[in-house]
Amino acid sequence: QLVAFCLSEPAAGSDVAGLQLHAAKAGDDYVLNGTKCWITNGGVADLFTVFATLDRSKRHEGVCAFVMEAKTPGITIGKKEDKMGQRASDTRVIHFDAVRVPASQRLGAEGEGFKIAMRTLDTTRPSIGALANGIARRALDESVAYAKERKAFGFPIAGFQAVQFMLADMAKDLEAARLLTLQSAWMLDRGARASKFSSFAKCFAT
Repeated sequence: QLVAFCLSEPAAGSDVAGLQLHAAKAGDDYVLNGTKCWITNGGVADLFTVFATLDRSKRHEGVCAFVMEAKTPGITIGKKEDKMGQRASDTRVIHFDAVRVPASQRLGAEGEGFKIAMRTLDTTRPSIGALANGIARRALDESVAYAKERKAFGFPIAGFQAVQFMLADMAKDLEAARLLTLQSAWMLDRGARASKFSSFAKCFAT
């Protein structure tokens, strides 16, 4: 089964505490209303992990996490985003209109959703860094090959110092990004808290 991590919203990406998707308690259920955006696997996932708030004024203390089937009544899947890159990744807007979820499908206690989201992001950010490292490595390889092939004034431009500076800076940044990514992954493998280094890896590599 494929799963989608439904966290980001139009006004709440990095600011997870600013979630607007509302979860209202209704007996033994919760009723969800709102919108999620930029959801990877949104159109192909079987299950959604959804983050909503019981009280927007409580910020991170009001966030809850739920797991539900993508075909749950009230869920509408938006059109696939026409992105410039990573086009094989199915990215969608997800609408929740009076979606009823049993309390048994809540992950953790009420108000623990923010911590669950943060722990999850700690483990997924290094993989985003790794994706960026792969793309950057290919870009560097293509740049070096082109610099050796392209000629100006009768010489390959790879022989010009200005081009060499650019290629050197690319190689330097790529190596730094690779090491940051490896550092965060190594910390996670050891069971260490890697919030800072996971963030460094994703930010710098991308």
